[in-house]
Amino acid sequence: MVSVKDLQDIVDDLRGQATKRANELLGEGKTEVRRVIGGHSDGTLFGTLALGLLLGAIVGAAIALLFAPFTGDEARRRLGESVEKVRTTEPVAKTGNGSTRPVSSVASTPHAAS
Repeated sequence: MVSVKDLQDIVDDLRGQATKRANELLGEGKTEVRRVIGGHSDGTLFGTLALGLLLGAIVGAAIALLFAPFTGDEARRRLGESVEKVRTTEPVAKTGNGSTRPVSSVASTPHAAS
């Protein structure tokens, strides 16, 4: 008579073999698809993506510099004025736990004991 342990071992062995074969077939399938459609390896795709991001950032920065509405000195001056305006109109932040919620002006009272 076959024990449950023997059956579990057989099932585990078959599962391992099936998984290994499925992974081999999947790898072969990916390789074949890339060959047919003229694809490249994952490393080449990553390099192409990185190059595209870098070139996009450079072109974007160049366009931003060319089409800026005013000079860098003017931009810094305006930014400084805006910051100073906010500083003078906003109340001084109270020290605490970093919460941005406004502090109530009503005095806190302890809870009534029951």
